[in-house]
Amino acid sequence: MSPTPVRVHRTAPAKFVATNARGAEITIGRSQDGADFSPVELLMAALGACAGLSADHIVSRRLGDDASIEVVVEGTKDEEADRLTAASTRFELDVSSLSEADAATLRTLVHRAVERTCTVSRTVEPGMPVDLIV
Repeated sequence: MSPTPVRVHRTAPAKFVATNARGAEITIGRSQDGADFSPVELLMAALGACAGLSADHIVSRRLGDDASIEVVVEGTKDEEADRLTAASTRFELDVSSLSEADAATLRTLVHRAVERTCTVSRTVEPGMPVDLIV
């Protein structure tokens, strides 16, 4: 099943609002212009959120339904080419209640779940053609 379209509407110079079919909105702008997410930050957020959602059930099952899941995404940018060349997605989980063996098992299961089910990273890693229609 394909995702529903996302509409991006200009609200002011260099300011946009993205809206999904369910009515959720997010503001987008240039990073130097204020508190809005930049398009690159949205890509990084998508990587982190997708990884978190992919691992949510596993983490909850091992650490409890109220377990904190922090995902930090960092990117490396080639300024000359004006593109990201790498991204790192890091889980910060409190595994202090687990044995070392159980913590290692959880890390393996999280890694496997993200590799198998995170549509965003599975799309970005091999590359994806993007058609531009004007």
